[in-house]
Amino acid sequence: MTSKPKKIFIVDDEALIAFEMADSLSDLGFEVVGPSMHLDDALTVAREADFDVACLDVNLGRGKTSEPIAQVLGERGIPYVYITAYEASQIKFASETDTIIRKPVSINDLEQALIKAAA
Repeated sequence: MTSKPKKIFIVDDEALIAFEMADSLSDLGFEVVGPSMHLDDALTVAREADFDVACLDVNLGRGKTSEPIAQVLGERGIPYVYITAYEASQIKFASETDTIIRKPVSINDLEQALIKAAA
């Protein structure tokens, strides 16, 4: 049986989506770290905070992406899933093994993806 991750880091530049996701994940029993809505803040959290898995919006606005956050998490050995409206083929920095969930996100699909990523 796969154990459920406890702490989830959320990065999304759209406040409504970020807080809705945080509320939904909290309702499912997760402890939410963040959400972070800006790249600089997200990088600080990614480098320093304690969490089990992250949800990363691909596009963080103004030409910024979550690629540097994913690199930090990879160096720390922390799994993540990408949340995006883009097709996987449009995300130039995503690898074939990265988990990509399309928006609009089903909270049940997100929960399963987080559990799988943290396994």
